[in-house]
Order: sequence, then structure tokens, then C-alpha cells
Amino acid sequence: MRYRFLGFMLVLLLMLMACNEADSDDSSRGPRAELTQSTAPPPLVSTEDNASADSTLPPDATETATTDEPTATDETEIALAPRDYILGDDDAFVTIVMYGDFQSRRAARYARDLEILRAEYPGELRLVWRHLPDTQSHDKAALAFRASEAAAAQGRFWDMHAILFTTQSEWLDLTPDAFREELISYAAAAGFDVAQFEDHLDNPAYAELLEAYQQQAADLDIVGVPTLLVNGEPFSDRDVLYGLDGAMRLALLARQHFDAAPPMSLDLERDYFAVIQTSKGEIRIDLLENDAPVSVNNFVFLAEQGWYDNTTFFLVVPEFYAQAGDPSATGRGSPGYWIPGEHDNGYIFDQPGLVAMSHPPGEPDRAGSQFFITYGPLPNHQTEWDRKYTVFGTVVSGIEVLEALTPRNPGDPLRFPNPPPGDRIETIRIEVE
Repeated sequence: MRYRFLGFMLVLLLMLMACNEADSDDSSRGPRAELTQSTAPPPLVSTEDNASADSTLPPDATETATTDEPTATDETEIALAPRDYILGDDDAFVTIVMYGDFQSRRAARYARDLEILRAEYPGELRLVWRHLPDTQSHDKAALAFRASEAAAAQGRFWDMHAILFTTQSEWLDLTPDAFREELISYAAAAGFDVAQFEDHLDNPAYAELLEAYQQQAADLDIVGVPTLLVNGEPFSDRDVLYGLDGAMRLALLARQHFDAAPPMSLDLERDYFAVIQTSKGEIRIDLLENDAPVSVNNFVFLAEQGWYDNTTFFLVVPEFYAQAGDPSATGRGSPGYWIPGEHDNGYIFDQPGLVAMSHPPGEPDRAGSQFFITYGPLPNHQTEWDRKYTVFGTVVSGIEVLEALTPRNPGDPLRFPNPPPGDRIETIRIEVE
């Protein structure tokens, strides 16, 4: 009866692992972005799988059900076609789909981290499980798959999902026969109808269903196990909780996107300054409205809209530069539009305190909101930086504040496996003289 308190154990385990892994309406904003469908995943279709009174599901979990595909409405039936298992609100802004295998250690880690994210972003994240057992590499993948489907026939898929992952270390090295006996023990301890569970566990029809799931993934060119899709896009960040959290922040940033770049509103007869109020002091910048009017106009607009408020210097490389302007702190966030480059305006990166627009290398017309400030002459600036990035301001005071910023580089997992919090930009104030 060691699993009688499985629900309590799962919550406790997630809390312990979380400790060990330690990071107003505006009419000008665009509408909520639609979920990207670039990988053309099949529609989300789930079966009835309501948690029972002693379920191991988190208390706020929501499971949706549709009738678009065959469902196991009769507890003696098995699924006839692939279906999705869904946790979370229908109107959650972010959907993460996992093509998974219960015998995969990495899938177990993802399952744990995704539950942590659901707790950190209540109501914002919907999880979808799609089977993809790696039966060539994992000797118990098919049996674990059948166990989850047998549980689903009793409305208990997510219970078995939790059992299989939280006990994975206990059964990974078992023989398939010994694992089958352990599964029956788990089912009994969790209050399943054991006779029905055993009957489904041995049903040969699941072999055809497993092949259908594998074919579904193959049709989408999904071969790796596990594979995550975040709002339809493959997850490609750091393969840890920190990276998943970054993907979540980046996806949520879409809600703040603007419809288009701002119209020109500068008075070029006046002089514009920006005061960056940070947690370590002020940095005052003389904006180059005549040499980079589009970039300055964009910066002023975003500052006045509060885009930069409560963001951070997310990339700080001493003696090189400090970068900010991305509310997601991933280095991939944008305001939802791009502005053209003004990189051939005569400025070169030969001194400290230059403020420039950031963009992907070689794509000067894909700047958005991110900017960087130099600590000194940039290495190889004649070939790698000059006339490639738009300088739109110079620091006139506060260079000591810049030099006091906390070094961090989220793109360097070796030196910064868990980067420290970035120093905060409380607000950016625009002054006009």
C-alpha cells in the first residue's frame, strides 16, 4: 500500500524538485496572437478522463473532452484512434504539446518541469500529451503505453501518467514481466478496477493503436522522443527548467505585441534624452534624433508605453556590452514589429557608452525593442560591428552604473548554468529640451 498516498507524494516530489532547480489594457496593443501552426499538428482531441476522488491530479487541473474522435465511453472499450490528453484551461494562452515515452528519463524530467510551470503560471498553460513510445530502444515503452491507455479506459489517464513518471526509477531496470506485475501493484494501490486493468493491459488491439500514434508523429516529421511544441513551434531552448520557463515567458510576451511600428512623432528641432532608472542608479543617454530618427522615435514610443518598465539587463558581458529591452529576458522577444536599420550613419563602435539597436546578425532591418550599451571599443568592430548595427544614443552620465551591472549570459550554460537575476530597469523616462 506504499502508493496509497500517491497524490501527496507527487506534490511533495514536485516541490522538492522545484527547490533543486532554482529563475493595463492599452488600445495601441495588438490583439491576442493566434497559436502558430507552422508544424501543422493535428487538432487537439481528448477523451473523457475525469479524475476520481483519490486522483493524483493537481486540484486545479481541468481535462477537456470532445466527441470529434472515438472515445472510450464504455469502460470495456479501448481507443480506436490516436487522441490527446489535455490538462489546463481551454483559454490558456500557451499550449505545450509533448510527444512522449514513459520510459524516457528526459520525458520524466519534462513532465516534472511542466508541472512546475503549471503551478508558476496558473491558468496560462495547457499541457497536451501525445504518445510516441520508442519501442526500438525501450523494452518497456509499449507496456507503459498500454498501462496508460488501460487507465484512460477507467477515466484515470493522468493518474497513471503521474504514477509511471514518479516511480520510473523503480521500474526502469525491471524485465517486462516484472514490470507488468509492478503495474498491477500500482493500479491496485491507486484504487483502479484491477481486473479490468489487467484485461486491457493484455489486449492485442493496443498494438495497432501504438502504430497509429507512431505514424501520426512520423507524418509530422517528429522522430525524437520526447519532442515539445510550444504554441505549435518546436522547443529549442536550454534543455532544463530554466529554458522551459524562458519559452513560456517568450510565448506570453505575444500578448503585449503592438499592431505596427509607431508613426514618426519626433520634433527634430528639439533634443531628446532618455534616463534609464535601474535598481543600481540612473543612466542618462543623449538620443541621436537627427542621426537615427527612426530608431529614436521607436525607443521613445516604447519607453512612453511602459514597454521597458520592470524589465532587466538580461545579457551583461563585462568589457563588451550590456543588453536589455526584452520583457521575456530570452533575447528573442520583440514588440511585434520590426524597424529598418540606420546603421550607416557614421558612428563606429570605438568607445564606451554607445547605445545601439540589437538584431540578428546580418539582418539590420529586424530590430525591434532590444538595445545594447558598450563598455568600450568592441573587438573587431571594423569588420563585425561598424555600419552593421544602428547607434542611436550615447551615455552622458551613469557609466559607473553600467559597469556595476551583474554579469550574466543565459546563452552560456557552462559559465551560467542558472544565471543570477538580471538588474532591473524600473522605468525609462524621456526628457525633451
